[in-house]
Amino acid sequence: MPLDFQILGKGIYTPREAARLVGMKPQDIRRWTRGSGPTLPLWHAYYQELEDSSEISFLDLIEVRVVSSLRRNGVSLQAIRYAIEYAKNKFGIERPLASLKFKTDGKEILIPALENDGELTSLSKKRAGQKVFNSIVQQSLVDLEFQDDRPIRWNPKGSRHVTIDPKRAFGTPILKEHGVSTRVLRDEYEIFSDVKYLSNIYEISLPIVKSAINFERNLDGQSPI
Repeated sequence: MPLDFQILGKGIYTPREAARLVGMKPQDIRRWTRGSGPTLPLWHAYYQELEDSSEISFLDLIEVRVVSSLRRNGVSLQAIRYAIEYAKNKFGIERPLASLKFKTDGKEILIPALENDGELTSLSKKRAGQKVFNSIVQQSLVDLEFQDDRPIRWNPKGSRHVTIDPKRAFGTPILKEHGVSTRVLRDEYEIFSDVKYLSNIYEISLPIVKSAINFERNLDGQSPI
């Protein structure tokens, strides 16, 4: 199958790009989606059959985002792996971490997984802990648009003019109404240091240009302009 056909509408991200979007390290992305040594991946990434490829799809990116949120909140990879298998077997969900079903029933899916993980057994049986898990799941899938059970678009919270859509610009962050890459605007701002100039040449309002630049700066931990 031609490579362009495989990529079309699926989005494509290097581990470094994905890590930047979800706030993790590239090696984490590679380990979760490709495995490491004897450790199997948490799931089989979309582009895994391409030789020497470490890129992931938009759907993989959303799953990575959920895993990163769970890991930051102390959920072990063992529990996450078990949750994936549990959701597949009990609910018949093909891609659990990126499904609307996981967003609505994530707590119920996670509790059995955590009870299977000796390190978190006591926490998983506490009511307060269940509320925490529910919050983690809800937050990790917030600002997504779903079609049926699958996410089709990510509209990053706090950046209402920015969207990440696998059907547009291969899934790179762009301005919703204009289709202009936020990274291009940020890079050109670093060259010209003139937001008004960029607003004029792209014919985009000043506040929207600023929002695009600040979206990119926030990913890099920089102060807004």
